[in-house]
Parts: sequence; structure tokens; C-alpha cells
Amino acid sequence: MINKKGFTLIELIIYIATFSFVLVFLVSFVFNLINVQAKIKINKEVLENNQRAMEIMLSYIKQSQDIYTPTSFFDNHPGQLSLKTAQNTPEGEEETYLDFYLDENERICFKEEGSEEVALTSEKVEINNMVFNYLIDSNNNKSIRIELSAIYRNPSTKISYQATSTLISTANLRND
Repeated sequence: MINKKGFTLIELIIYIATFSFVLVFLVSFVFNLINVQAKIKINKEVLENNQRAMEIMLSYIKQSQDIYTPTSFFDNHPGQLSLKTAQNTPEGEEETYLDFYLDENERICFKEEGSEEVALTSEKVEINNMVFNYLIDSNNNKSIRIELSAIYRNPSTKISYQATSTLISTANLRND
């Protein structure tokens, strides 16, 4: 009896096919994982930018005494909110004004009287809806309703790299 060692051609083809199938599966799994992580990062960036801007605006509204209506723009996009406050006033002043608005790059900006503007959202996020509603109840309590919608500025044409976030909230002005 002759003892043959080695593989036959059929065995070799089966091994190569099995190895190729496993390799293709692993490579596609890794690429899918990379895409999922990118999508999560994009969604997180849009949501965090939108939440941070909303929290800052709500905080200033709650500290403010009144709305400065001549420079505020309500009920349409892009809205602008101007507030009158006694917080962080310039020396010798009893009140100051601050504004929330969209700049030319569709980012939310905050500007205190006598200061430089500060962008509240990153350049990777575009605000495509910012509406302020001025509400007064039967007790003459004033509040502002804010609706913000943000999208990711997608430098690529891949639809999987798109994200949106919409937040709606209301805050009452100080009732001094």
C-alpha cells in the first residue's frame, strides 16, 4: 500500500474557496463597522450642537427681564431673538442687550452688547430652521418658544452621512 501525503486539487480548491468566503465576510464586516461608527459620530455631533445651543438660549431667556422687540424676529425662519438683561452689564450700565441669530454660514451666533459674536454651533452643522415664538399668557407672563432644526454639512454625496435633529422648547422670562 502506498501512503500518499498532500492535498488533492479538489481539496485545495475547497480550502481556497472557504478561506476566500471567510475573508470577504470579515472585510465587509469591518467596512460596515466603520460606516456605522461614522454615522453615529455624525448623529452625535448634530444632536450635541443643537442641544448645546438650545440650552444656552434657554438659560439666557430665563435670566432676562424682557424681549427687545425692535430687533427680534418672530414666527419665521431665520428668527432672531434680542433680550434685555441685567446680567453681565457693562460698567456704569444697569441693563444690556444680547442677540441670538444665524450668521451667513447658517450657524447660531450669540452676541452681547459691546462684545464679539460667538458661534454656538460648529461649522460642520447647519441650522435649517430657527423659529422663535413670543408668547404672553393671561397673567401677562412672557415666554419664548424655540424650534431648532440642524443638519450635518455633508461634504460627501453619501446619503449614509446625513443626520438631522429637531428640538422644541419653551422658557419663561424672569417675572420681576
